[in-house]
Amino acid sequence: MVRLKWCVECLATALAVAMLLIGCGSSGDSDNGNAVSPVADDPHGNTPEPVVDTVRAPLFVYEILADSASGSTGINILTLLSRPRVEQLLMNHVSADSAAEQAKYEVLAAFGIDSLQFAMDSDAVLLAISSLVQNRFTKEETRNFIATLGEDLKGDGVWNDPNVKIQIADWEVGIDSAWRYNDIRNNVTTWGVTNIPNFEKYMRWFIPLAYLFEPCSEANAGTVTFVNQGQSVLFANDYETSDHSAVRFICDANNKEWRIAQPMEKDTVGFGPGEYDKEIREGRVIHDNYYIYDSGAWRMATPQEADGFTDLVEVYAGLKSDEKVVFIIRHSERTNETGEKGHLTENGKKYARNLGARLAQVKKENIYFGYSGYTRTKETCENIAEGYGLSNYDLEVLGGLDGDWYVKDSDKAESYINSAGGWMVYSKYAFLGEYADAFYDLESRSEKLLNDEIKANLRKMERLNILVTHDYLVVPLLAYTTNGHANVRYYEKWKWVNYMAGVAMIISADGSVRYIPVKGLETGTM
Repeated sequence: MVRLKWCVECLATALAVAMLLIGCGSSGDSDNGNAVSPVADDPHGNTPEPVVDTVRAPLFVYEILADSASGSTGINILTLLSRPRVEQLLMNHVSADSAAEQAKYEVLAAFGIDSLQFAMDSDAVLLAISSLVQNRFTKEETRNFIATLGEDLKGDGVWNDPNVKIQIADWEVGIDSAWRYNDIRNNVTTWGVTNIPNFEKYMRWFIPLAYLFEPCSEANAGTVTFVNQGQSVLFANDYETSDHSAVRFICDANNKEWRIAQPMEKDTVGFGPGEYDKEIREGRVIHDNYYIYDSGAWRMATPQEADGFTDLVEVYAGLKSDEKVVFIIRHSERTNETGEKGHLTENGKKYARNLGARLAQVKKENIYFGYSGYTRTKETCENIAEGYGLSNYDLEVLGGLDGDWYVKDSDKAESYINSAGGWMVYSKYAFLGEYADAFYDLESRSEKLLNDEIKANLRKMERLNILVTHDYLVVPLLAYTTNGHANVRYYEKWKWVNYMAGVAMIISADGSVRYIPVKGLETGTM
């Protein structure tokens, strides 16, 4: 392999072809080596974040070296970058040998490389630096950048422009997240070079240097952080806010290097053990991701687990011929009138008709409808029937569907609701057993509802039955039928049962019963 060597005696430049042919020709038409925008997060957490690519990068350093070579040998990218600093040191009466040596290591330090690393792995280091300085649009811009960086280093040997560092780091993140290093390798290989060293790690080392991360070590392994440099396209206001960027970096415990964190790594930081089995939590950064505490560990939740509800029509479609189903659901979208005479909105009526039409696509049969006696629950039944194509159907008021079914002392319940809010009170009652002086025991009251109000009326019901009630009944019933796993813990997750969501009660031919949380709209929660 042709090695890149450092020339102490001269300040001219020459081409070390084998290690520096990393880009395209002088026309600038090729995009070899350019960073491309990587793919977005896979919903199951397997792919990197989208990274904004601000610099398309024809890579011209090798041509610049060739232009400056003039027959000299043993010269590389360090010569170009250190020339102004060497000149300054010579003016300060530093000997030529010492000036060249000092300038060389100051340039290396500017890219996060120390003398030992360079001595042991010089080919890889030189290829990495050559790649980093080549993120320019044109050859002339690349030449100007090398000259500008050299002038920056001239006075004190320190790279003092954080903005340019961050720009290069942003570009390198694009290279790294899409793993475009192979383009660099392929370009070098076309010039007959084999055994290309591991230059990638030195390019990655520049990322935390530019973003001012603490060095990755045993002490902070597993730490996840964000870019708080406002000049970066990856800037985030804080860890959990992803308005600007959802990219986070993790100190890899194995390699002791910073890398882009995967969704699972950044979303579950600080979760600790779940508070209960099958607990669902929203991702800390990607808030559309959900995680479930399962068998003592967090994992990505499936869409159904995350929502916790199965499409009502899907449940109906999967019903066996000898089974009955009773859908106990909340009414459709209502107006602001919460009294008994309050109506559905026009959207609420449309939602109910659409649900009926979707059910009709599965099968046409008789439907039994029950409702609480409130206008909005009746209108929900009527619009489902209309969408289903039914003109004759059973529609009956069932007293057990009243929203106050679980209330034992209405005055105390009303007092609690006025103080804390109904959603907060009912969710804490349903899942935590609070407000016992105002509400019945959840288990005994739920069993009474299922046995006395539903099972007792099965003989007059059809194979498909829809009972429309209220959220104050559906939430406690969901808590009971799912053994506390339903994702409607408003006090904890700010999730409440959506319109036309509830519980499917499936009765088999042998009388056994199973329960499934169901949704009539796109999501089961709101």
